[in-house]
Amino acid sequence: MKQNTEDYSQQYQESNPRHFEGFTFYGETPEVSGSEECRQETQPGVPEGKSFPLAMASVGEKLRIVKLKGSEGTVRRLIGMGLVPAIEVQIVSNSGGSVIVAIGDNRIGLGAGMAQKIMCRNSA
Repeated sequence: MKQNTEDYSQQYQESNPRHFEGFTFYGETPEVSGSEECRQETQPGVPEGKSFPLAMASVGEKLRIVKLKGSEGTVRRLIGMGLVPAIEVQIVSNSGGSVIVAIGDNRIGLGAGMAQKIMCRNSA
């Protein structure tokens, strides 16, 4: 019986590659709506309420992640690093699109490509 279950599981994962060990990937993360109280001045050139890529942020800005873009693997990698929607990050460095962000006491360096896939809004 155990052999039949393992065969079925393997066949199912092969026929449905977006199903992985009990999890199903549905695409990009949904956008998180921020409350009015959480908003501060908007970044110059970005209308209030609009999200923008993390790579466009200035040093010292506090931002809230609202959406992760990219492939299944990219989104999983970002989530694994702790970059999830609704979390607040602060920009430590921004050099040519590459960004270093602070999440609490942790610092995470992101290349320009990854930073473009993280959509943010200004935070309080």
